[in-house]
Amino acid sequence: MNIAYVTHTRFPTEKAHGHQIARVCAAMKHLKHTVTLVTPHIFTDIRQAPEKYYHLKHDIHVQKLPIFDALSSPFVPGKLAFHFTMHSYRKALKGYFLSHNFDLIYLRSPAILSSALSANIPVVLELHTLPKRNQKNFVSQCNQCKRVVCLTDLMRKELVSLGVKRAKIIVEGDAVDLERFKKIPSGKSARHHFNLPDDKRIIGYVGSFVTMDKIEKGVQLIIDSLVTMRKNGEPVHGFFVGGPLEWAQRYRKIALGKGLSEDDFTFHGTVQSKLVPDAIAACDVCVYPAPEPKNVFFKRDTSPLKVFEYLASGRPVVCADIPPLHSVLTKDVVKLVHPGSVSSLTAGLREVLRKNAEAKARSVRGLKLVQKYSWEKRMKRILDTL
Repeated sequence: MNIAYVTHTRFPTEKAHGHQIARVCAAMKHLKHTVTLVTPHIFTDIRQAPEKYYHLKHDIHVQKLPIFDALSSPFVPGKLAFHFTMHSYRKALKGYFLSHNFDLIYLRSPAILSSALSANIPVVLELHTLPKRNQKNFVSQCNQCKRVVCLTDLMRKELVSLGVKRAKIIVEGDAVDLERFKKIPSGKSARHHFNLPDDKRIIGYVGSFVTMDKIEKGVQLIIDSLVTMRKNGEPVHGFFVGGPLEWAQRYRKIALGKGLSEDDFTFHGTVQSKLVPDAIAACDVCVYPAPEPKNVFFKRDTSPLKVFEYLASGRPVVCADIPPLHSVLTKDVVKLVHPGSVSSLTAGLREVLRKNAEAKARSVRGLKLVQKYSWEKRMKRILDTL
């Protein structure tokens, strides 16, 4: 098929959704489809080509549509800037699809769904959250799509309750590029690369520290566990890989303020996509923390990339037991802990670090489980339903 993957954000981007977009395009291309990534021409300070930035084997054909980029204007405030930018982009999309022929439009935002539907081309809508406003119109548009892809079962249930036809909906969470994890370095080699201590157990977090620029993902919970364990004399070291930089600086100050020393943790910052497996390989245990699931992101929507990458690395994983992950993860593949609980997280970390045989057995089962969650298999399952 000739597929237009349409996104409403700048590209490339350092944010997690950029990685997901790149992997989906690469997977569809691997499946022998012709793929054009259509994006608005929004300013980005990333100068590398997408295939280099995301460490892809093949080029991505990117079509950037000229628009009014209000997001880069100092004279238009935030919410209005997004509104004006999307208004301009929807108009540009309608013009683009009038002059370009595709067999399928694949998009991931309701903000531009009306333009896609007006093209009279089958549309697949992949949802990463649900809009809070204009839900009646949103439901009507979903029912005009060929397929609606939800990241979680909980999101599908809510869509059905709103009035979207059940037959339209399938559930497919995020996935992982398994090829990147086939030849990861030894733990010792990776620790030397990142200047990590050899005489301490490395507790790692690799990924964005916040989502949607402000929702914290639980890094402070790991810091608090480190404080407890170091006060008890346990030889552990926190390894935090990710950003944004201002959040890394904030967490570093918190760690120092709670009594940790510079020798107790490393905030490395973001790494190139190709180095993510190396960073994970440096860890004795990888952590997916989460606050108490009050926000809809943790209650319904999240399907975190990092959990699949942790599993693909074969490293032991301590994971917050939040509802959206129940359809994928069990206690047989990760050590589940209570979200928002420092004591539960600390106990989980201690168990994994002390009971090596049990931790290894879970890792082996996790590595086997994740084999069906490659991007190629995910996209094949989605496209095969059309």
